[in-house]
Amino acid sequence: MPHQPTGDSSSVSPPQTSPSPRQLRTPAHTTGESGLVVPYGATGPLPVLAVYEDFRCPYCAAVETSAGAAIRRFADEGRLRVEYHFAAFLDGMLGGRGSALALGAAGAAVNESQRDFKTLHDALYAQQPDESVDSYGSPSVLLRVAESVGLLAPAFREAVATGTYTPWAVAVGDAFGRSGVRGTPTLRLGEVTIRGLDRVGRALPAPEVAEQIETALAAR
Repeated sequence: MPHQPTGDSSSVSPPQTSPSPRQLRTPAHTTGESGLVVPYGATGPLPVLAVYEDFRCPYCAAVETSAGAAIRRFADEGRLRVEYHFAAFLDGMLGGRGSALALGAAGAAVNESQRDFKTLHDALYAQQPDESVDSYGSPSVLLRVAESVGLLAPAFREAVATGTYTPWAVAVGDAFGRSGVRGTPTLRLGEVTIRGLDRVGRALPAPEVAEQIETALAAR
Protein backbone atom coordinates (compact mmCIF):
# COMPACT_ATOMS: atom_id res chain seq x y z
CA MET A 1 0.00 0.00 0.00
CA PRO A 2 1.12 3.66 -0.26
CA HIS A 3 4.15 4.56 1.81
CA GLN A 4 3.45 6.59 4.92
CA PRO A 5 5.97 8.43 7.10
CA THR A 6 6.25 7.33 10.71
CA GLY A 7 7.39 9.48 13.61
CA ASP A 8 9.95 12.01 12.43
CA SER A 9 10.89 9.99 9.35
CA SER A 10 10.12 12.90 7.05
CA SER A 11 13.50 14.36 7.95
CA VAL A 12 16.30 13.96 5.42
CA SER A 13 19.76 12.66 6.19
CA PRO A 14 22.00 14.51 5.67
CA PRO A 15 21.34 17.33 6.62
CA GLN A 16 19.03 16.90 9.59
CA THR A 17 17.77 20.47 9.82
CA SER A 18 16.07 22.74 7.34
CA PRO A 19 18.42 24.96 5.33
CA SER A 20 18.66 28.66 6.04
CA PRO A 21 17.48 31.08 3.35
CA ARG A 22 21.12 31.87 2.59
CA GLN A 23 21.84 28.21 1.80
CA LEU A 24 18.73 27.60 -0.27
CA ARG A 25 18.94 28.21 -4.00
CA THR A 26 15.55 27.85 -5.66
CA PRO A 27 15.43 26.39 -9.19
CA ALA A 28 13.88 28.38 -11.98
CA HIS A 29 10.47 27.34 -13.28
CA THR A 30 9.15 26.30 -9.85
CA THR A 31 6.04 27.66 -8.17
CA GLY A 32 4.27 27.83 -4.83
CA GLU A 33 5.51 29.42 -1.64
CA SER A 34 9.32 29.69 -1.78
CA GLY A 35 9.36 27.76 -5.07
CA LEU A 36 8.84 24.37 -3.43
CA VAL A 37 6.39 22.99 -6.01
CA VAL A 38 7.38 21.77 -9.48
CA PRO A 39 4.76 22.44 -12.17
CA TYR A 40 4.33 20.70 -15.48
CA GLY A 41 2.00 22.23 -18.03
CA ALA A 42 0.75 25.65 -19.03
CA THR A 43 0.37 28.53 -16.61
CA GLY A 44 -2.93 30.28 -16.14
CA PRO A 45 -6.30 29.40 -14.60
CA LEU A 46 -6.22 25.66 -15.25
CA PRO A 47 -7.40 22.86 -12.96
CA VAL A 48 -4.45 21.55 -10.95
CA LEU A 49 -3.65 17.90 -10.40
CA ALA A 50 -1.47 17.79 -7.28
CA VAL A 51 0.83 14.77 -7.24
CA TYR A 52 2.71 13.78 -4.06
CA GLU A 53 5.67 11.43 -4.59
CA ASP A 54 9.00 10.20 -3.22
CA PHE A 55 11.68 9.19 -5.72
CA ARG A 56 12.48 6.04 -3.69
CA CYS A 57 8.83 4.96 -3.47
CA PRO A 58 8.10 1.85 -5.57
CA TYR A 59 4.36 2.55 -5.50
CA CYS A 60 5.04 5.95 -7.06
CA ALA A 61 7.10 4.24 -9.76
CA ALA A 62 4.28 1.76 -10.39
CA VAL A 63 1.71 4.52 -10.88
CA GLU A 64 4.06 6.52 -13.08
CA THR A 65 4.81 3.46 -15.20
CA SER A 66 1.14 2.60 -15.57
CA ALA A 67 -0.56 5.98 -15.84
CA GLY A 68 2.16 8.63 -16.11
CA ALA A 69 1.86 9.02 -19.88
CA ALA A 70 -1.92 9.36 -19.64
CA ILE A 71 -1.58 12.02 -16.95
CA ARG A 72 0.99 13.86 -19.03
CA ARG A 73 -1.39 13.99 -22.01
CA PHE A 74 -3.93 15.95 -19.97
CA ALA A 75 -1.23 18.55 -19.26
CA ASP A 76 0.17 18.56 -22.81
CA GLU A 77 -3.35 19.13 -24.16
CA GLY A 78 -3.81 22.13 -21.85
CA ARG A 79 -6.64 20.57 -19.86
CA LEU A 80 -4.87 20.76 -16.51
CA ARG A 81 -1.53 21.52 -14.92
CA VAL A 82 0.32 18.94 -12.85
CA GLU A 83 2.00 20.26 -9.71
CA TYR A 84 4.49 17.94 -8.06
CA HIS A 85 5.02 17.95 -4.29
CA PHE A 86 7.90 15.72 -3.27
CA ALA A 87 8.64 13.86 -0.07
CA ALA A 88 11.95 12.46 1.15
CA PHE A 89 10.74 10.52 4.19
CA LEU A 90 12.04 7.19 2.87
CA ASP A 91 15.57 8.44 3.56
CA GLY A 92 14.60 8.70 7.20
CA MET A 93 12.79 5.36 7.23
CA LEU A 94 15.36 3.33 5.30
CA GLY A 95 18.58 5.29 5.78
CA GLY A 96 20.57 7.05 3.11
CA ARG A 97 19.88 10.13 1.04
CA GLY A 98 18.63 8.85 -2.31
CA SER A 99 15.24 10.57 -2.09
CA ALA A 100 16.83 13.93 -1.32
CA LEU A 101 19.62 13.74 -3.90
CA ALA A 102 17.26 12.50 -6.63
CA LEU A 103 14.99 15.42 -5.76
CA GLY A 104 17.97 17.76 -5.90
CA ALA A 105 18.77 16.41 -9.36
CA ALA A 106 15.16 17.04 -10.37
CA GLY A 107 15.65 20.60 -9.14
CA ALA A 108 18.69 20.94 -11.38
CA ALA A 109 16.61 19.66 -14.30
CA VAL A 110 13.67 22.00 -13.74
CA ASN A 111 16.16 24.87 -13.48
CA GLU A 112 16.89 24.09 -17.13
CA SER A 113 13.26 23.64 -18.25
CA GLN A 114 9.96 21.95 -17.45
CA ARG A 115 10.63 19.48 -20.26
CA ASP A 116 14.03 18.52 -18.82
CA PHE A 117 12.42 18.02 -15.42
CA LYS A 118 9.76 15.71 -16.82
CA THR A 119 12.36 13.78 -18.80
CA LEU A 120 14.48 13.17 -15.70
CA HIS A 121 11.44 12.57 -13.48
CA ASP A 122 10.21 9.79 -15.74
CA ALA A 123 13.68 8.28 -16.11
CA LEU A 124 14.25 8.21 -12.34
CA TYR A 125 11.09 6.16 -11.92
CA ALA A 126 11.77 3.95 -14.94
CA GLN A 127 15.27 3.12 -13.62
CA GLN A 128 14.39 3.20 -9.92
CA PRO A 129 16.47 0.78 -7.78
CA ASP A 130 14.91 -1.29 -5.04
CA GLU A 131 13.85 1.07 -2.27
CA SER A 132 16.22 -0.66 0.17
CA VAL A 133 19.22 0.17 -2.06
CA ASP A 134 20.36 3.78 -1.81
CA SER A 135 21.74 3.99 -5.35
CA TYR A 136 20.27 7.45 -5.88
CA GLY A 137 22.37 8.62 -2.96
CA SER A 138 25.27 8.71 -5.45
CA PRO A 139 25.49 11.73 -7.79
CA SER A 140 27.34 9.59 -10.33
CA VAL A 141 24.34 7.22 -10.55
CA LEU A 142 21.97 10.15 -10.97
CA LEU A 143 24.16 11.54 -13.73
CA ARG A 144 24.15 8.17 -15.51
CA VAL A 145 20.34 8.17 -15.43
CA ALA A 146 20.34 11.71 -16.81
CA GLU A 147 22.83 10.80 -19.52
CA SER A 148 20.67 7.86 -20.58
CA VAL A 149 17.90 10.28 -21.57
CA GLY A 150 20.15 12.92 -23.10
CA LEU A 151 20.42 15.44 -20.25
CA LEU A 152 23.99 16.60 -20.77
CA ALA A 153 23.99 20.37 -20.19
CA PRO A 154 27.15 21.37 -18.28
CA ALA A 155 25.27 23.57 -15.80
CA PHE A 156 22.87 20.74 -15.02
CA ARG A 157 25.69 18.24 -14.56
CA GLU A 158 27.59 20.62 -12.28
CA ALA A 159 24.49 21.23 -10.15
CA VAL A 160 23.91 17.48 -9.70
CA ALA A 161 27.57 16.73 -8.99
CA THR A 162 27.89 19.46 -6.37
CA GLY A 163 24.43 19.17 -4.79
CA THR A 164 23.44 22.74 -5.63
CA TYR A 165 19.75 22.03 -5.06
CA THR A 166 20.00 19.58 -2.16
CA PRO A 167 19.10 22.32 0.39
CA TRP A 168 16.06 23.11 -1.75
CA ALA A 169 15.20 19.40 -1.74
CA VAL A 170 15.32 19.39 2.06
CA ALA A 171 12.92 22.35 2.13
CA VAL A 172 10.58 20.59 -0.33
CA GLY A 173 10.58 17.48 1.87
CA ASP A 174 9.86 19.60 4.94
CA ALA A 175 6.90 21.16 3.13
CA PHE A 176 5.52 17.70 2.43
CA GLY A 177 5.74 16.97 6.14
CA ARG A 178 3.56 20.02 6.84
CA SER A 179 1.08 19.31 4.04
CA GLY A 180 -1.13 16.86 5.91
CA VAL A 181 -0.74 14.29 3.12
CA ARG A 182 -0.17 10.93 4.75
CA GLY A 183 1.49 8.87 2.07
CA THR A 184 2.91 8.53 -1.41
CA PRO A 185 1.68 8.38 -4.06
CA THR A 186 -1.26 10.74 -3.55
CA LEU A 187 -3.05 12.45 -6.45
CA ARG A 188 -5.68 15.15 -5.96
CA LEU A 189 -7.59 17.22 -8.49
CA GLY A 190 -9.03 19.96 -6.35
CA GLU A 191 -10.86 18.19 -3.54
CA VAL A 192 -11.13 14.93 -5.48
CA THR A 193 -8.67 12.12 -4.77
CA ILE A 194 -7.56 10.30 -7.91
CA ARG A 195 -6.75 6.68 -7.11
CA GLY A 196 -3.59 5.35 -8.69
CA LEU A 197 -3.54 2.05 -6.78
CA ASP A 198 -6.10 -0.62 -6.08
CA ARG A 199 -6.86 -1.87 -2.57
CA VAL A 200 -3.88 -4.22 -2.50
CA GLY A 201 -1.38 -1.68 -3.79
CA ARG A 202 -1.31 -2.58 -7.48
CA ALA A 203 -1.18 0.24 -10.02
CA LEU A 204 -4.49 0.83 -11.76
CA PRO A 205 -4.51 0.69 -15.58
CA ALA A 206 -4.05 4.02 -17.31
CA PRO A 207 -7.63 4.12 -18.71
CA GLU A 208 -9.06 3.82 -15.18
CA VAL A 209 -6.91 6.67 -13.91
CA ALA A 210 -7.77 8.79 -16.96
CA GLU A 211 -11.48 8.11 -16.46
CA GLN A 212 -11.25 9.37 -12.87
CA ILE A 213 -9.56 12.55 -14.08
CA GLU A 214 -12.16 13.05 -16.82
CA THR A 215 -14.95 12.67 -14.26
CA ALA A 216 -13.30 15.14 -11.86
CA LEU A 217 -12.79 17.68 -14.66
CA ALA A 218 -16.38 17.34 -15.83
CA ALA A 219 -17.67 17.97 -12.30
CA ARG A 220 -15.84 21.28 -11.92
